[in-house]
Amino acid sequence: MPRLMDIPLCASTTAVAGLSRQILAEINNVVPGILVDFTDPRIDMDTNQFPFLQQRAAESLIRAIRNRGQRMRINSAYRTCAQQFLLRRRVGNCDTPAAAIPGRSNHESGLALDVRDFLGWRPYLVSQGWAWFGTGDKVHFDYRGGGTPIGNIGIKAFQTLWNRNFPSQSIEADGVYGAMTAERLGISPSEGFNSGEIPRRVLRLTSPLMQGGDVHRVQTKLRTLGFLRSESDVDGVYGAVTETAVRDFQQSENLTVDGIVGDATYNKLEL
Repeated sequence: MPRLMDIPLCASTTAVAGLSRQILAEINNVVPGILVDFTDPRIDMDTNQFPFLQQRAAESLIRAIRNRGQRMRINSAYRTCAQQFLLRRRVGNCDTPAAAIPGRSNHESGLALDVRDFLGWRPYLVSQGWAWFGTGDKVHFDYRGGGTPIGNIGIKAFQTLWNRNFPSQSIEADGVYGAMTAERLGISPSEGFNSGEIPRRVLRLTSPLMQGGDVHRVQTKLRTLGFLRSESDVDGVYGAVTETAVRDFQQSENLTVDGIVGDATYNKLEL
């Protein structure tokens, strides 16, 4: 089961549909009823996208569709922090010039839509309180007819979900997308949590170099055990010096000496 950080860079956000559904369920526990399902026979939408908006936005959308009298194809509506995490990683690649950090996208507030035939839908949506983003993102509309910024609720839902599954690795459920939350999100299973096993990334020498809190923890343990000589080597980046230290540690523990931190090496490091 791939972790979010292991998903190919240009993969669709549907790759995290399982985890996203769990986050959506948790949002309903955090703030019951904040999102409503706008499923309608006049709307076409991929089954791994989520037909949720805030109440007033959903009602205005249905009015716009009724007024035009045509079917609408929606590319994206509510987007979870897991989906936004994937989009943020793409910035500068995969035809993605920009993407908000998780917790700050309007899609995470249930007040945004991406639609096909944006020119045809523009007057009908604008008349119902939606604002066209413009040429920078032609398919995007934001609802300006009333609503509450709730991106932090999605972050809090993920934090709460993580803590329930991994209480020994808990983080503060404050709705803030900080370094610890970003790290936990990155190593979360794309299909959702279904075991008590701590998600662990396989670490190895790659190009570009792998980096993150998990690398830092491995380096810290290697430094404590004497396999990394300098404190400056504990930098959270899995480079050649770290790989050599891992190989030395593996040899000392009679493990396969390959410079790769998998389950056997993690277990010997007691991480």
